[in-house]
Amino acid sequence: MPTTRRQAARLLLGGVAAGAALPLLAACQSAVAPTPTAANSLVKPKPVAGADLTAVQASSEIALGRNRFAVGLLDARNQPVTTGTVKLEFFKLKPDGTGEKKADGSAAFRSVGGQSKGIWVSPAQFGETGPWGAQISLISGSDAPRVARMNFEVRDKFSAPGYGEPAVRSATPMDREVGGDLSRLCTNKPPCILHSMSIAQALEPGQKPLVAAFATPALCTSATCGPELDAVLQLHQTYGERANFVHVEIYEYPFDGAKVAKAVDEWHLPSDPWIFVVDKTGIVRDRFEGAAPAEEMEPALNAVLT
Repeated sequence: MPTTRRQAARLLLGGVAAGAALPLLAACQSAVAPTPTAANSLVKPKPVAGADLTAVQASSEIALGRNRFAVGLLDARNQPVTTGTVKLEFFKLKPDGTGEKKADGSAAFRSVGGQSKGIWVSPAQFGETGPWGAQISLISGSDAPRVARMNFEVRDKFSAPGYGEPAVRSATPMDREVGGDLSRLCTNKPPCILHSMSIAQALEPGQKPLVAAFATPALCTSATCGPELDAVLQLHQTYGERANFVHVEIYEYPFDGAKVAKAVDEWHLPSDPWIFVVDKTGIVRDRFEGAAPAEEMEPALNAVLT
């Protein structure tokens, strides 16, 4: 991955209801409110002037088919919204200035390492590429719902391995290659133990399912890599005998941010952290970008263990 792409990534956030075509003013705000700079914790976006609620895209990419649609919500004081009931409506935007409602959804708040390191997540399916709009409604107590609108682009496919696609057989570095000095492989404090095998070895025929964690606790663009790796280690404590777990740093040693790890290039990761759940045949069955607590990832892991 070119360095410029990683620099660009630092600016990112670390049931179908049939509907007739609606005027864009009614469906998704005039021409759909421009989405604020995606809210990686590195960049603190400002709420839309005068808005009680601002939606910030937290998924670096959205593609055809299945998605883990993630959004950050900010109140009028530019503080993250972490409680309430969140409903979503998705609209396909058309060249004639209309938006056709395609789906509804609800979002759950997911956080690691504290409420401030969280996002609202909803499963979503998109059947067309191009411009889309979302209307997000926040219901809290007896207050009237607060509404935010955002636009986003649906690509034809993800840059990183998508659902149902083969995992990349990267020869990631292992502890025995550095004489057991895990500090040369891991910036976690203390270094984690998930470096005994490479991703390539974990994907060999006859191996167990794989949880591949790409995270750099010391240099994370979103301040969630350490807590996210902790969530993976929590799963390892329970499932370490039934699945392989491999941690990969985003940058190469000496972890100064000067050179992206080869595996990160090979997997075409647009941000960090990332967790991939891979079945015994080497196919990606689930993928998690950003904050994903153990309780969100555990059902995906159980699905490939059965």
